[in-house]
Amino acid sequence: MGNGNSTIYDDVLRTIQERYPKLLVPLINEVFHTSFPTDEKVTRLPEGYQKLVSKVVADSCSVIGNHVYHLECQSTKDGTMMLRMAEYDFMIAMAGAMKENGHYRLKMPKSCILYLRGNPNIPDEDALELELADGQALIYRVPNVKLEDYTLDEIFKKNLLIFLPYYILRYEKYFHAIAQDEEKTEKLIREYHDILEQLEVATKKNRDGLFQDLMQLIRRILDYQLRKENKLRERMDKIMGGKVLPLPSDKLREEREKGIESGIETLITTCKEIGVSKEIIENKLKMKYAFSAERIDQYMKKYWK
Repeated sequence: MGNGNSTIYDDVLRTIQERYPKLLVPLINEVFHTSFPTDEKVTRLPEGYQKLVSKVVADSCSVIGNHVYHLECQSTKDGTMMLRMAEYDFMIAMAGAMKENGHYRLKMPKSCILYLRGNPNIPDEDALELELADGQALIYRVPNVKLEDYTLDEIFKKNLLIFLPYYILRYEKYFHAIAQDEEKTEKLIREYHDILEQLEVATKKNRDGLFQDLMQLIRRILDYQLRKENKLRERMDKIMGGKVLPLPSDKLREEREKGIESGIETLITTCKEIGVSKEIIENKLKMKYAFSAERIDQYMKKYWK
């Protein structure tokens, strides 16, 4: 949540950004009225950005098209949030500062705040007025996305699968009442059966374990939210199934990484044996794998013996 105190909600968002960044695309389209296709390329900020932005622990920063998009996840309304958003966005803009016609130009990211809990006092957008020394006034605006505003049908219709792990938060005021009432418990269980069925349909074309991973992320927050209602948590666990950690697709990624590692070792050692220069090998790694200079240097030190 960007204030240095990481929560399970932040961790889930970062996991999604790291492993399934394309799930951000429908949310960006929804908030900023863009029309990126679902397979639009989503990339992390360059390393130079990351080093600077990490100082303020922004939740999610990605590049889509020609813009940087910044998403902060908030569980409750915070009176200082806009000040922090201005700080984060200015830091992001500073990291990408470009000099044009003798002066620097800062391009602010497109930002929004995702509110996980309902609150009638949360407006559709927040604003901050910046008064410059010459008297000019600039209005900095940030739209607010309120998860509680979206029904389950809307979430699946708009492909906002990124919302699903947080869906249970709309019931947190009623957990004890639900746990004490069999009819209410069954209703919640049926709703989550429906969620899993629709999620399976929505992810059937994905072969990277998206269904299993999202199911486990849903389970993580369910277990956290229901930690004081053991019987209800156990009932919900039965329909979710499996262990929370590790994520099912971790094994797939691990095997894939092992294959890449083996290929890199073969490439470097073979090229060295036939006299290919170090610079050419480094360029090959950069072109083939899009590795950072730091990661290429690590491989060269490991296998250029």
